[in-house]
Amino acid sequence: MFERDDVDRAEPAHFGIHPDAFAEERPDPRPEEARRMGLSRHTEEGAVLYFASSLDRGKPAHRMMAWILLITFAAPVIYILLVL
Repeated sequence: MFERDDVDRAEPAHFGIHPDAFAEERPDPRPEEARRMGLSRHTEEGAVLYFASSLDRGKPAHRMMAWILLITFAAPVIYILLVL
């Protein structure tokens, strides 16, 4: 296996994760409850929450993505209510 000289050797617990992955370059947009529950962008639920909370309502593409997310998560509930 090839060794890279531009990064420090990873510890065994973090093997395979780039060292810069743990560095927070911008403020964390997650709500306080998500931080307390341990949801980070490295978990499935936390990644969706991190993505949704980083959307900017002033940008049209972000607004469209928010609508797509709303429809995606609300569609199964609406379908189940219609079937009942």
